[in-house]
Amino acid sequence: MLPMLAVLASLAVTGCAPSASVTQPTGASAAARGADTPLEPIDAFALCKAQTLSQASPASLSGISWAPFENAVTLVRDDGAIGIYIEATNENRAEGSDGRDIALFCRVGGTIGEPDWLGFGVGSRETDRDYILDILSRTDQA
Repeated sequence: MLPMLAVLASLAVTGCAPSASVTQPTGASAAARGADTPLEPIDAFALCKAQTLSQASPASLSGISWAPFENAVTLVRDDGAIGIYIEATNENRAEGSDGRDIALFCRVGGTIGEPDWLGFGVGSRETDRDYILDILSRTDQA
């Protein structure tokens, strides 16, 4: 499972379409990381993209461009889980059509080797930051 997770995380970080570079872990987080390492926001970003790709573009696994990590809204919750909101564009849809400008919502805890999914999905983009943070803070299970 871990090798497949590494491939999915790598795909999610690099994306299926060119995007800005992802910030690399620094300081304490740059130390050796393995399967038992608790998730960090950058991990949740990669995992969320991989987990929701088939929902974002069921007809084709290409053509999705994600906003860079720096533009994502993240929330590290009291229980250690991470909520993340990522805006994306489905290039397979015509400009101005429904489902072109989308958002990914994920809540995940656990470790790199064993993520614990609390919820994830694809929906419309939101502009109300308080609403986004409310979704990311919810504790209901997927």
